[in-house]
Amino acid sequence: MNLRSSLIIATATVALAALPAVAQQTTTTETTTTTTVKKGHHRYVYYGDHDIYFAPETKVYYWREGDDWRSASELPETYRTYITRGGVNIELDTEKPYERNEWVIAHYKNHDHDDD
Repeated sequence: MNLRSSLIIATATVALAALPAVAQQTTTTETTTTTTVKKGHHRYVYYGDHDIYFAPETKVYYWREGDDWRSASELPETYRTYITRGGVNIELDTEKPYERNEWVIAHYKNHDHDDD
């Protein structure tokens, strides 16, 4: 056997010996997706005398009954007299205005009505 043949055999042996190690290596690719949700502004008419909100776009009222907040497309009859006189137009960053009620009270409770 000559030198050239020995080199070819040695190279082939090393390559074959390394083959299982190469076969076991895996490449992991991780994809991370970040979703950013931007809350839009939601318009309401706030009736501060009784903490009643009306969302003109969805035509939904929000009001407090005891410690709970309720919502519906119509106010119960006993609350309707409280909204006969204007309200304050406000914008909030939530679809549930009662989540910002403390802030609204601090900023708008004694505000003049927009349609006076």
